[in-house]
Amino acid sequence: MEKKRIFRLFFAWQDEKEQAWLEQMAAHGWILDEVGFIQYTFRKEQPQAIRYRLDYQDVKQNELQEYLLLFADAGWEYIGRLNNWFYFAAKESTAVEIYTDAHSKVAKYKRVMRTLLVASFPLVYYLVFYFRSFAARGSSVPFLMMSLIQFLLFIVWLILMINIVRIWAKVQKIEKGM
Repeated sequence: MEKKRIFRLFFAWQDEKEQAWLEQMAAHGWILDEVGFIQYTFRKEQPQAIRYRLDYQDVKQNELQEYLLLFADAGWEYIGRLNNWFYFAAKESTAVEIYTDAHSKVAKYKRVMRTLLVASFPLVYYLVFYFRSFAARGSSVPFLMMSLIQFLLFIVWLILMINIVRIWAKVQKIEKGM
């Protein structure tokens, strides 16, 4: 069986774009097999009309089976998981849509925003407090190396903030349409 690995980056607010891309890949005969960080593995089959949906949930291990069964009962096949993002596929048009109302979509995006905010706190702490005290102590680590680390962490923090702002804008747009 022929397989193909594609590296592609989607941000948290681009879940619908990611779903559309996966559906386009299936239409060209590349069916999603596995998902990883910026990495998708596809297997070659006949072109198919497959709907993909992503759900963001913080599911505990003891609740996972029940969660996946709920989607299976609604006609969705579990493909894989990337952190708290769950990937599902349905070949049949009878599969019940995952998010049918604006309130549930808003709740999903708010869960994503909370996770990103929590992830940003250690970065802010490091950037504001730790690096300053580290530099003041006269560390043996070269200042240039520490500056590079701080710059890279700032870029990660900036990406998190951009995601939060874009998701917040998406939530505002959905709420205006309610």
